[in-house]
Amino acid sequence: MDKQNSANQKQIHAGISKITDVLAGLEDFFHKTDVDISNDPDDPREGIGRLMGLDRLMCLIPCVLNRLEEDVSNGKEGENISSIIEGLQAIQAGLQSVLAYYQRDDVEVPLETLSNALSTIDHLSYKKPPSGIRIFRDIARIAPDFQIIHNMFEEFLENRRVRPEALKTDAAWSPESWLDYYREQARLEEPLVAVVEAEGLSEASLEKGMKQMLKESEQRDKANERFFANYTFMKNRDAAFNPDYPEKFLYLSEIPDITDEEDDGEHEVRVVDLHYEEEDEPEPWASSLPELDNWNKASQESLYDDPERHPPDFKDDPVYQLLNPFVHDLIKCLKNDYSRRVKESESKEYAMRSPLEHYLIILALKAQARIASSGVHTKSAGHDAPRKGVYLFVMECLEKIAKATHKFSQKHLFHLASEARNIKKQIEEIIE
Repeated sequence: MDKQNSANQKQIHAGISKITDVLAGLEDFFHKTDVDISNDPDDPREGIGRLMGLDRLMCLIPCVLNRLEEDVSNGKEGENISSIIEGLQAIQAGLQSVLAYYQRDDVEVPLETLSNALSTIDHLSYKKPPSGIRIFRDIARIAPDFQIIHNMFEEFLENRRVRPEALKTDAAWSPESWLDYYREQARLEEPLVAVVEAEGLSEASLEKGMKQMLKESEQRDKANERFFANYTFMKNRDAAFNPDYPEKFLYLSEIPDITDEEDDGEHEVRVVDLHYEEEDEPEPWASSLPELDNWNKASQESLYDDPERHPPDFKDDPVYQLLNPFVHDLIKCLKNDYSRRVKESESKEYAMRSPLEHYLIILALKAQARIASSGVHTKSAGHDAPRKGVYLFVMECLEKIAKATHKFSQKHLFHLASEARNIKKQIEEIIE
């Protein structure tokens, strides 16, 4: 029996040692990265960002391990050795998933690893904790912080899914390359555009794209709800946790809800007079210092008075000036047509806009939005290829609007189809 207990304790200590090694690996990684950032004058970061909940985990896990060692030394592990090892492996896997994310800038594999670890923890939580052994209750207490990181991994993966690859803004990138980039952005951001691009313009593809768009919109709404729930959840944990006394967090029977104090409406309002009858005369010594005098003058000038610092104004773009009234006219025509249909409808119900109407509006607004962002890309790249690429993208959107209008016999929009092709010709002249 003593041999079995000794073997059990060795297994537990081996599991604890592995977790300690991963924690040390995380600490070493953060320290080295922070030093590298501080030594690089071109790196604007003050340090590497930490995942929410991670700092608390790195404080709590040593406490969990210390408590386990204390229980094991008192012989309290009993018949729970396999479950204890399972719990330690889950903690180790959770920490390794975080380290892998930082080291490799990868999300998919760490997310899968962390999902499996949380499944194990969830399985262990259904077991009735034996008296005298605290590891299961402690794992249940730290598990929510692993879940917070898991949620962040899911958000990172989704964000990467809907974004094109990183820009390669070198001189070799042609306007056509930028056009491909803008196309890919539109496909990733707009399911309706993606389906039509893949399957061709038809009633079936528009319907399918519309369903996909509504599905993703519903998913975003649910994600927003989860975000606010997670925010409240994290706020409660932050309020209950004191990093100076981390072990107290493990002793809590539950995490209390932190609610904002209700506004009783009883506030005293005071009038503050900011008017000065006369300004104080400057000290005579101040004007005798050229550096201080120059600094005072410069501090009174806006940074944006400097043309080099002023952000490019997309409203001055010639193509934007051509496109803007067209977009307004298109939306106005669709709005008027929709209002007419609602008035003529016997049910008097406000039906959703048709997939075609959504498609036309998306094309128009997407073209306008790309012009607004192209100035930043052009300034960053140091050449006109991003701007020329966006002009090509706008021309494509205008042609798609014209074709869709004629294909589905939208006679009330035929004049806008002609205008779209007229603007397209003017853009061709601007490019040339």
